[in-house]
Amino acid sequence: MKKYQYFLFFILLCSVNYKLQAQDEVYDKPAVIIDTFDVNNNSGDKIESTKTKQEQKNALTELEKKKEKLNRIRLGLGNFGLQFGAITFIQATPTIGYMVIKNRLELGAGPVIIYQRIRYANNFVQSFFVYGSDIYVRGFVYKGINLEARYDAVNKPSNFDLDRRLWVHHLLLGAGYATPMGKIGVFNVSALYNVLNNDESIYRGTFSDRFPLIINMGFAFGLGGK
Repeated sequence: MKKYQYFLFFILLCSVNYKLQAQDEVYDKPAVIIDTFDVNNNSGDKIESTKTKQEQKNALTELEKKKEKLNRIRLGLGNFGLQFGAITFIQATPTIGYMVIKNRLELGAGPVIIYQRIRYANNFVQSFFVYGSDIYVRGFVYKGINLEARYDAVNKPSNFDLDRRLWVHHLLLGAGYATPMGKIGVFNVSALYNVLNNDESIYRGTFSDRFPLIINMGFAFGLGGK
C-alpha cells in the first residue's frame, strides 16, 4: 500500500515539475515580416520621381538655351520717320539683327523704304519711292552704351532732276544707347554723323543741313519670347 502511495506521489511530482518548466519557457517574439515588394515599389517610385524631376530640369534648361539663342535674333525697325504737309515723308527700315557676341556685338541688315510726296506752289504734286539696303554693326561698350556704324545705299530721284534716278551712298558713324523694353525688347537711340554727306544725300541733318548729324531711333524684339 505504501509503495503504491509512493508511486502516485512520484507521478504527481513529475507532473508539477513539467508544468513549471513549461511555464518558464520564453518564446521569442515573431520576426516582423517586411513586404519587400512594397519597399522595392516605393524605392522605385522615388527613383522614378527623381528621374522625372531631373528630366524636367533638363528640359527646362534646354528650353532656356533655345530661347536664349532665338533672342539673339532681333527683328525690328532700324529707323522710321513721319512727316506730313507740303512734303510728305514716310520712312521705314525693317531690320534683322544677330547678337554675335552676347551683350557685346550685334550685326544686322535690312531694306530701306521711303515714300515721299511733294506738293508745289502751283499745286503740282509729285510722288516717288526711295529704296535700298542698310547694314549696321553695333558694339556695346558699357551696358546699353554702344558705338554704331551704318552703311546705306539707296536708289532715289535726283534732287535736281526728279526724272533721273541715281544711287547714293551713306556712311553713318556715331554712338547711342539701348534701353530694355520688357524682357525681350530693346529701344535704340543714336547720334550718327554722315561721313559721305553730299547734295543728294537723304540724311541732311536733324538740326542743320550744313552739319549732317542725325538722331536715329529704332526698336527690336528677340524671337525667343519671355
